[in-house]
Amino acid sequence: MDSVQILFPIFPLIFLTYLHTFFNANTVRKAIQTKELDWRWMKFMPSWQQIPDDVQASREHYKNLYQAPLLFYLYCILAFTAEHVTQFTVIMAWIYVIARTIHFIIRSINPKISKRAPIFTVTLFVSLALWIELLCAILP
Repeated sequence: MDSVQILFPIFPLIFLTYLHTFFNANTVRKAIQTKELDWRWMKFMPSWQQIPDDVQASREHYKNLYQAPLLFYLYCILAFTAEHVTQFTVIMAWIYVIARTIHFIIRSINPKISKRAPIFTVTLFVSLALWIELLCAILP
């Protein structure tokens, strides 16, 4: 299988991150316009400022989009570099992307952990399976 196929699943996750960047900025902007958030918070992010729940949830989602997929991105690049790309790895990578997209939607609609934990668990196990498969493939 063409190794470049493992790089394509990276792009939807990158675009989701940029999409939420705009959502996050809009959430903060609205909170500042409605005076729920002091505009100086953007500069100093002081602990004295009470942060509205929607702003906090959006910020946490934003940070999560940079943290959670990091190992997946690394996996894709290493699999590409090692030229270990199989039909299994490509399918699993796309399952990861679909699950992360579902997680993104759930988190955007309802930030409760109980709602998004099952799908996060799927992404965790898919990522782990990919890493174990890659390790087994490169071991002598």
